[in-house]
Amino acid sequence: MANSILAAAARYFSKWTADGTWKNISDCLIVDLREKVGKPVQPRVGIIDSQSVKNSPTATESTGIDGGKKLKGRKRFFLVDTMGSLLDSFVVPANCYDGTTALSCWDKLSVDNILLDNLRYVYADGTFGGQFKQGMDRQFEVSVIIPKVPIAKKGNVCIHENRWIVERTIAWTVNNRRCVKDYERKTEHANAFLTIANIRRIVRKI
Repeated sequence: MANSILAAAARYFSKWTADGTWKNISDCLIVDLREKVGKPVQPRVGIIDSQSVKNSPTATESTGIDGGKKLKGRKRFFLVDTMGSLLDSFVVPANCYDGTTALSCWDKLSVDNILLDNLRYVYADGTFGGQFKQGMDRQFEVSVIIPKVPIAKKGNVCIHENRWIVERTIAWTVNNRRCVKDYERKTEHANAFLTIANIRRIVRKI
């Protein structure tokens, strides 16, 4: 009995990942939350950042080494609104560069995600300057803002305008045990667990 339940859960997880059900649930909850607090359904401002995480022995496909952080695994990209809700995400090998990877993936994100239709400003750190900043302005008419002057400082940590929001979302995500490391063989399954973490958080708020 237990084995059949686990098999059914795994089957539906894979099916809902492939057909976009997890993403649709997340998007509907984001809309509900934004309406609840009186914000427009489609945000104009987003914040993007990446996080490199170690892979487990089961995560064998699409891994790499982040030379800057001396870490073998995968890199997660988070795009959030000003409330910290996950508008979109994707997972790649850890050796992918932030700016070029985000720009190459943005075209698919913007086509598939109606929440991004009115996005006009994206806050990011310096790794998203250069090609990403120029490409977003030229191809998608989205201005990339890279704050350089901190708005506050806590110990040795500098807090920049809006960028702290996506860093908080990353912290919320890794509070989910399944997201502490990357355990998934497929990157699309790894990304699904980021979406599920967002669903879990928003359900508690609505």
